[in-house]
Amino acid sequence: MDNEMINREKVDILRREVLEIVKNRLNGSSLQESLGVTKKSDFSLVTLVDKEVSDMMHVQFSDLINKEGLHFFSEEDQKSFGFPAIILDPIDGTRELSKGLGECSVSLAIMSSPSEGFAWLYNPFTGFELSSADTWVEPVTYNEDRLFGYVSKGDMKKGLLDHLNDVDNVTIAARGSIAFKLGLLASGACDFVYSKTPKNIWDIAAGTLLCWQRGYKLYQVGREVSSLADKKIAGELIWCREECAEVLHNSLVK
Repeated sequence: MDNEMINREKVDILRREVLEIVKNRLNGSSLQESLGVTKKSDFSLVTLVDKEVSDMMHVQFSDLINKEGLHFFSEEDQKSFGFPAIILDPIDGTRELSKGLGECSVSLAIMSSPSEGFAWLYNPFTGFELSSADTWVEPVTYNEDRLFGYVSKGDMKKGLLDHLNDVDNVTIAARGSIAFKLGLLASGACDFVYSKTPKNIWDIAAGTLLCWQRGYKLYQVGREVSSLADKKIAGELIWCREECAEVLHNSLVK
């Protein structure tokens, strides 16, 4: 399974397949029509891209699923959850996708346990991509005086972050897709990511693995989270460097 998880040729295949699905759907007709945007029973949006990427991934990893006994747990296919697992959000940021915005990401985690595995994030619109196989150099320092981080558009619209208007040691910006935001954090584009509301494991598995692998940690109400063993994770989540955790908790969590 380890060789499969870090196989660059496999990642190249997945990238090409995702691009083909997206390009075929954006075929010149109206965006809503070409994407086939509908609402699920919980009123969240789903597109044909979500469904087709999920089905494609299931086929691509059929050997691991059938021969190695991996559970396949996707937002669009939630029948089997356990470890080892393939945990997938075919498109995290479906709402942004439906508007034609580039704030979305394929979020794929192949986890040998709730705390270890291979992760891949890929935005087919911008080409932004990050995986556990990428080499990188650790940043020397960070924005100590004023920490910059990304938060949820939904949390912002609901007024859940209004208290941050009076905080003078952090700056926030709202972006869609928690997976995309975690990819930005893992790539050094911000100092933290904050979610006040709960997240499903398919939303955060790949991004959290990448953050862990690059020295960032996940905290929930001030306590470190080192395992993703549950389908849903309660809110007040902060991903950041360990040395920033206390000040961010005191500043962000009301």
